[in-house]
Amino acid sequence: MADWIFLTRLYKEAPVDSYWLTKQFSKNVDYSPIPKVKIVSETSSLTVASLGKVYDPPKPVKIGVNVSEMLVDPAQIFEYDNITEEDIFARNYNPAVLAIKGKQDVVSSKDYLYAKKTKELKGRVLRRIELMFAQTISEGKITYNDGERAFEADFGVTAADYTLSSSTKVVSDLRDLVKEMKSMGFSPAFVLITPNVERALWDNTQFTKAIDKDSFNVAQMRYDTLKEPFVDFIATAKGLPPIYSYSAEYTEGGSSKSYIEGDKIILVDPKGIGLAYGAIVNTNLDKNMNPIQIDVAVWEEEVNHGTQLAMFVLSRPLTYIINANAVKILNVTIS
Repeated sequence: MADWIFLTRLYKEAPVDSYWLTKQFSKNVDYSPIPKVKIVSETSSLTVASLGKVYDPPKPVKIGVNVSEMLVDPAQIFEYDNITEEDIFARNYNPAVLAIKGKQDVVSSKDYLYAKKTKELKGRVLRRIELMFAQTISEGKITYNDGERAFEADFGVTAADYTLSSSTKVVSDLRDLVKEMKSMGFSPAFVLITPNVERALWDNTQFTKAIDKDSFNVAQMRYDTLKEPFVDFIATAKGLPPIYSYSAEYTEGGSSKSYIEGDKIILVDPKGIGLAYGAIVNTNLDKNMNPIQIDVAVWEEEVNHGTQLAMFVLSRPLTYIINANAVKILNVTIS
């Protein structure tokens, strides 16, 4: 069987696209030396230095350092898929083909199967992390419950209710939220909205008057549309960061679901969002059970008396909010 380091490298090289939220917020990535993840939260004051005349003595100040730390259990992604005899020979039932290509075609089929299953497992992991980011910024917490297993991590963000109509002073309200975030040491890089909110904004009088018409250049809109099919650049307005509409979906139980549920307006500073991985302890990776600081590990085991191989994927990610002031969430009612 292949070494886990080799299999993990193949997994990471599998050609699977990353997702928009993950790309925005994966600049702050930590790898914990223990299975738990340490979250460090900091707040900054906006006090200014005192003045005096030349030769005045120094003035003592007392600067409060507001730093808090907590250890949090990350979520655990731990899945496997079996590689069976039926899987390997499923593409080789044609005797005429086997007579010409023989064993080599069977080996090629097995290699294809490895690559296919690796790619699918990786896609599942990346979509889960995208969903974790989506929940983090749109709900202020991560929740999961499939009836058998449950997980929750709450980051203390309180969403506000907001009514949006054609006459709502939405641009003014968003500018006030931007100023409020900046007063707390955060600056939103973009405003994220959901599709229903986008449609309502185009019917809003203040929004249509305030948007920057020059932002509608074909090159920028074409680039955003081609690169991110579920994320559309909407517009910019004076005093606001760029506005994007996010409509990505995933499949669960045979049905499509939105990564961000409900009608939302979200302002977020990416530097206030983090991603951390808890260390992995597993004898398949280290016989001495030493913790391994890694984002994901892939290995295989023989099962069913050697007639099958099970490919395992293990990751312990946690998306989190460093400070609740880095995110503003509006639960929108459209009227």
